[in-house]
Amino acid sequence: MFTWLLDVLFPPVCLNCRQSVKSGESICISCFSNIKIFNTLFCGKCRARLPSIALAPGLRSQSGSFGGVGKESLVTIKKICHKDFPYLLGAAADYQDETVKQLVRSLKFGFIKSAAGSLASLLVSYAEGVNYRITAFTVIPIPLSRARERKRGFNQSFLIAKIFAGHFGLELNPNILVRDKNTMAQSEIKDFEKKRDNVKNCFSIKSLDSVNGKNFILIDDVVTSGATFFEAASALKRAGAKKIIALAAAKS
Repeated sequence: MFTWLLDVLFPPVCLNCRQSVKSGESICISCFSNIKIFNTLFCGKCRARLPSIALAPGLRSQSGSFGGVGKESLVTIKKICHKDFPYLLGAAADYQDETVKQLVRSLKFGFIKSAAGSLASLLVSYAEGVNYRITAFTVIPIPLSRARERKRGFNQSFLIAKIFAGHFGLELNPNILVRDKNTMAQSEIKDFEKKRDNVKNCFSIKSLDSVNGKNFILIDDVVTSGATFFEAASALKRAGAKKIIALAAAKS
């Protein structure tokens, strides 16, 4: 009833073009369809596009692949540079896209939770396009410090990760990775070295048994320097994690 009353008093509109949208939505179909979605994974260190190789044309993918049942082929990623870097990077769209930027800022700073659904939809569309096999991967949202999560009222990465994991039927576990330090927001720091120092050793693992020998997908709303992903992935690697894919709805 409360949600209905809010929709009557304040009809929902697209965050980008201000046209009317359905209750619970944040942008219209037209604005969403105009966002250019990337189609490859990237090297986490240098951001080079990683070439993919199609496997067995005509072979249908199994559940647990990005594409799900019905895709005609799976792909494998040929990592040609920085092979020892702890993660592969995935990003759905460019943060400089004004619609994407509006979604990210509305979620993080405007506290508009419906924007998480649109950002998650971007990640889903991206992941289905890449069609990289993720059988037996566990999804971990990048955690906020307790102080920042209390102040914001939610963790935007968790909201995105929950929708993403649910779409692909993957395990979601927000309790593996712990943020030990209440660091300064990365968006407030411009210098790369200072960004890296700000989050250095800020994550720990709650249970080593939940990590050793397993594959993980880290989820965040936006990646800039990659320092946060690096610290999170490094903590997982030290605990024995195997493959790690770091996914962000946008990269700058």
